[in-house]
Amino acid sequence: MIKADQPPEYVIGVMLIDVEGKNADQFHRLVEQAVQAFDTALARALGLRVELLAFTGPHLVPTAGTYAPFDFLRMGLTEKLERKVHFLLIVTEVDLAASTLSYTLALPSPLTNVGVISTKRLDPTFWGDPADDARAVKRLTALLLHTFGHLLNLPHADGANNAMHDVTNVSDLDQMDQLTDAQREQMRRALPLEAHEHTSHQNHWRFALRMLLLDWRNVVRAVSRANPLHLITRLPTMITAALSVIIVFFFSPEIWDVGSTVAFYQLALFSMAAVIGSTAVLYRSFAFGGMLSRGRVLSESAVVTAAATVLSLFLTMLLLFSLFVGLTFLGTITVFPQKLMETWPTVDPAVHTIDHLKLSLFVAALGLLAGSLGGRADSKDLVRRVLFIDEET
Repeated sequence: MIKADQPPEYVIGVMLIDVEGKNADQFHRLVEQAVQAFDTALARALGLRVELLAFTGPHLVPTAGTYAPFDFLRMGLTEKLERKVHFLLIVTEVDLAASTLSYTLALPSPLTNVGVISTKRLDPTFWGDPADDARAVKRLTALLLHTFGHLLNLPHADGANNAMHDVTNVSDLDQMDQLTDAQREQMRRALPLEAHEHTSHQNHWRFALRMLLLDWRNVVRAVSRANPLHLITRLPTMITAALSVIIVFFFSPEIWDVGSTVAFYQLALFSMAAVIGSTAVLYRSFAFGGMLSRGRVLSESAVVTAAATVLSLFLTMLLLFSLFVGLTFLGTITVFPQKLMETWPTVDPAVHTIDHLKLSLFVAALGLLAGSLGGRADSKDLVRRVLFIDEET
């Protein structure tokens, strides 16, 4: 543990997760030296305390030679609460799976205040260069600074020497060791907003409502970062399942009977229930699970994370529902001729615009509900990257 002269208000935990156990002593020395440099370069200047933590023996299975970063993030959410730290930087020696880049060095998650960092490619010997322990330490120090900066919502900066410079190659880290006075001041102002230090042992619902009122800006920022339009692209199975159901129902006379005869307010209620129900189904699939620690403590960050996840999924379902309504309505006015719409329903003719709109609402709601069940098969990691990860470094 690195101790400051006076205990500061906020704590950064740096947790070593040694998965494979190869060259463990070398890995521990690398992290310890980098943490000391990180503490000197940033933490002390901001009045932070850095704690070096360890998590031994996780049983993780690699896929295609890499490990899923969300396995580490899930552990980090639990350990951050149990270890009582405000920010947690997980450092592991194994390669992390990437979705958009050829490889990943770090994944910061400002929503959860957890960052995951891999040292696998920081060692010059990985690239066939001579061994250089000092260079590896410098690279990991830069990656710690860069990842923590993202946890405090610092944007990328120009200048190859700046710690927030966009990392395109591992060699970029060799000179990323500086932060401007303006960046340090921005981090200092962001700390009280991002630390999420409040916890509650009882009255969890009252505590959750109070935290939502206090942190609504963080929730809105997280939802904006997730972007429902982007999230839709990560749900191909759900969209396919929903469209399949919509097509089947669209050509069913019984559905036209229901759509044209049920009251508009009933369809509005059913539609809202479909959006809420599909949100609940996907939340159970893509959220990280329990919000309470073993001591039944609820944290502010857990409330913010859950709220942002629910709201992001809700807005995504609402957007999808609107798209389904538009597609179905377009189909009613282009596919079916006037004569067929007069004779297709068995109760009343469906020839008015309000009939088409009611049918569209009903079919889209059914499709959304059915699609949400199929959406459980979509890649959890791809969806969670949109919800929880700021960028792939």
